[in-house]
Amino acid sequence: MLCAAATALSVPAAAYVPPATAILKRTAQHRQELRLTSLEVRGTISFSGPAAERMLASSTAAPGAPLRAAVLVKVPGRCRLELAPEGTPAPQRPAVTVRAGRVSGVRGLQDVGAARALAEAVCALLADRITAGEPERDLAQRLAERGVDLQAVTIGRYNGRVVWIIGGGPHDERPQVWIDKQTFQPVRLIGPVAGAVQDVRFVDPGVPAERFPRTIEVWSQGQLEARFSAEAVTANPRLPDSAFP
Repeated sequence: MLCAAATALSVPAAAYVPPATAILKRTAQHRQELRLTSLEVRGTISFSGPAAERMLASSTAAPGAPLRAAVLVKVPGRCRLELAPEGTPAPQRPAVTVRAGRVSGVRGLQDVGAARALAEAVCALLADRITAGEPERDLAQRLAERGVDLQAVTIGRYNGRVVWIIGGGPHDERPQVWIDKQTFQPVRLIGPVAGAVQDVRFVDPGVPAERFPRTIEVWSQGQLEARFSAEAVTANPRLPDSAFP
């Protein structure tokens, strides 16, 4: 089961559960306080399982071997995952780009479900336009467009921490977003991507990694398919629009 590995239900049955709008408002306010308009995150990514098999068609890297990679974010709603294997010129680097919900790519990376899921999750949770008075509006809209039921809110645990689960219960396979109850940071997004249910997990998103999670994992059918490890995060760099075609 998708949620079994990350959830242990030992929270009080009578715990107060706020509406999704209140949770998302605190989440959006937290991002607003960081004053981010763009991000450049350098690190490595490794693929396994079916995702690795698809990558072999366009890369000489061994299965599971980490590749140099970068995640670029530009508010509102523009994100790019780019691979930079050694010896590959910039124009030939595989990439998947999300812009205003539209997905495009280079050298087929957009067809690798795990890579696309990572880019889409980052854009859905970390690239919102913060609107004065209604900071949660864009975030709520993005989640609703992904099929998350904003009327369904439960409580559970993720990596030993209490979380709000918006979209269903912890053992459902419906689209969901998980928000840390204490920090109001998103830690998990479950939903359909490229014809399959993808489970994107933000590992250790807390201080000092508030701007961007240290690690992002993508799971499908209980199997780890991709892991991005951040090494350097640059806040508010100048990113050209041409990076997000």
